Amino acid sequence: MLTAIKERASGWIAYTLVGFISIPFVLWGINSYFEGASKITVASVNGVEVDEAIYQQALSEQRRSLVQMMGRNVDAEIFASEPFKLQVLESLIDTQLQAEYLADRGYRITNEQLSSRIAAVAAFQSEGRFDSARYEMLLQNAGLTVEGFERQQRQQGAVDQLRVGLRETSLVIPAMTDRAVELLMQQRRAQYTILDLQPYRDAVQVDEDAVRDEYENHRDRYVQLPQMQVDFLSLSVDALATQAVVTAEAEQDFYDDNTDRFTRPGSRSASHILISVPADASEAAVEKARHRAESLATRGRGGADFGALASEHSDDPGSARRGGDLGIIQPGTMTPEFETVVFVLNKDEISDPVRTEYGWHVIKVTDLRESVISPFAEVRSEITTLLSREWAEGQFMAMAEDFQNMVFEQPGSLEATADLLGLPIERTDWFSRRAGDGIAAYAAVREAAFSDEVRVDQMNSEMIELDSDLLVAVHFADYREQRQQDFEEVSAAIADALAAQAALTAQEAAAKQMIDRLRSGSSWIALTENAGLPVYQLPQDAEDISDPDDQTVGRAVYAAPVPVLGQVGYGGTRLDSSRYSVFRVEEVVPGEPSGITAEERAQITALISARVGEELYTGASRALRSAANVEIFDENL
Repeated sequence: MLTAIKERASGWIAYTLVGFISIPFVLWGINSYFEGASKITVASVNGVEVDEAIYQQALSEQRRSLVQMMGRNVDAEIFASEPFKLQVLESLIDTQLQAEYLADRGYRITNEQLSSRIAAVAAFQSEGRFDSARYEMLLQNAGLTVEGFERQQRQQGAVDQLRVGLRETSLVIPAMTDRAVELLMQQRRAQYTILDLQPYRDAVQVDEDAVRDEYENHRDRYVQLPQMQVDFLSLSVDALATQAVVTAEAEQDFYDDNTDRFTRPGSRSASHILISVPADASEAAVEKARHRAESLATRGRGGADFGALASEHSDDPGSARRGGDLGIIQPGTMTPEFETVVFVLNKDEISDPVRTEYGWHVIKVTDLRESVISPFAEVRSEITTLLSREWAEGQFMAMAEDFQNMVFEQPGSLEATADLLGLPIERTDWFSRRAGDGIAAYAAVREAAFSDEVRVDQMNSEMIELDSDLLVAVHFADYREQRQQDFEEVSAAIADALAAQAALTAQEAAAKQMIDRLRSGSSWIALTENAGLPVYQLPQDAEDISDPDDQTVGRAVYAAPVPVLGQVGYGGTRLDSSRYSVFRVEEVVPGEPSGITAEERAQITALISARVGEELYTGASRALRSAANVEIFDENL
């Protein structure tokens, strides 16, 4: 149950029913702690200047975070964009305002708190303990002073206390928790149908005049951007692996030495009956639950239908609906106490009550599959692939340095590098700065190709690391200036686009008309099944919604207004570019606050408290900003 609450509180349903608070990104403090910091000012906050050095440091930190999150294929143009720069600067401004507010009211962290904060930084530790020499060395290498860094940490520590204080002192009354349970554990019974785009597309006719008008009225849309072709060398583990020679003896040796790798673990299919026991239950309550579980086990062994017993008596609602069925259980998927018993039972055997953190379980194994070692012949191709890649990784490491050095030392051509490493020189198709295919699909490759070094000077690019096992270098091949596309070039694409838009409009109009008719009393069956449209049942319990279409419709269903008692609600949502869904909400069943344990209630209350605290923090930040005198110097960004 606790897992279900966590999933609902963090998954798609929470976005619809409860919502989340974005936690403001807090960067390094404003007060300059750089020796000899720049005097160029990017902003003024109540008379305090934000130096360019601090701003550039913040930009660097945010760039690094984005690259770590999105990978090297992140579009470098983002980093040069005005919205990105302003976002970083706004974070710095918010931090300064919060620091001022706290300083004016005497908030500060003690020397002991400061020491604990710094000592907890892993980078400053050696063998798990704070290392003062390492601390000073790392600050010096970063161009920071101890005094300046600790000043900043005092500031940031106080800001962190503000957030924690607001979060932990927020008041949550019982009615708020009850309402959250009603929403988080809510169930909705709904059906939906799908309108495909193709019938509407088939009915659309686009005349040539409309195509011509679109071209003449929007000629600026039909411009071919500057394009390039480049020659390139790529060094990759995957390509090298195809050159590996793996002997039969090496394959057999690997198989013999790694038998565990090729062993399919055994599994069990099992059903259970759960008699739940709260974490704070008394010994008497625990014993009472155990006796109840023993009674059910005895009835099961005596011939009673185990599935019927589970459906009637189990406190696990998810499996109870399926007669206690838990499906296939593999090692590591259940609690240790549960697994210990499951994997010693015989087929159709029923266990004695088993105690876990959730209560007492009565377990029945319904099917079993023993561990099986895959034959050598069956896994030989996998072994060949593994050994080939292992060899290729070694070759890659040995060749990478030569690759990097040669493209730099012989900048006028890729031929010397190709000859040395035995790599083919390949050529891309035409691509623009915005998009390309193949190797040009990588933003880093396009950025390098359109650089002055490659496009104008026609020199090799530097080695581009696209992944940990893929290196590329490019050289100029050809260039096309931007030009106006002829009508004949784009007429077919324009016609397709106009037809697609007309079809989308017709599809959505049909969906709206259908919804209006349903709301006016038309029959759901008449408008769906009788019209040859498919009808799908949305799982009533949001916990069971896993199909992508079900998830998309589920978001709309749970966002829809609750129908008036005794009535049915209707609505629609787009599934993707070609399908539109119309749904019917038949019933809404609120979660039952009395049906959760004290532990579950405490967890939900903590979630609400955290949200309220973040809302208070966000509101406080906005209030400080509205009352502040802030000036941003755009020319210095």
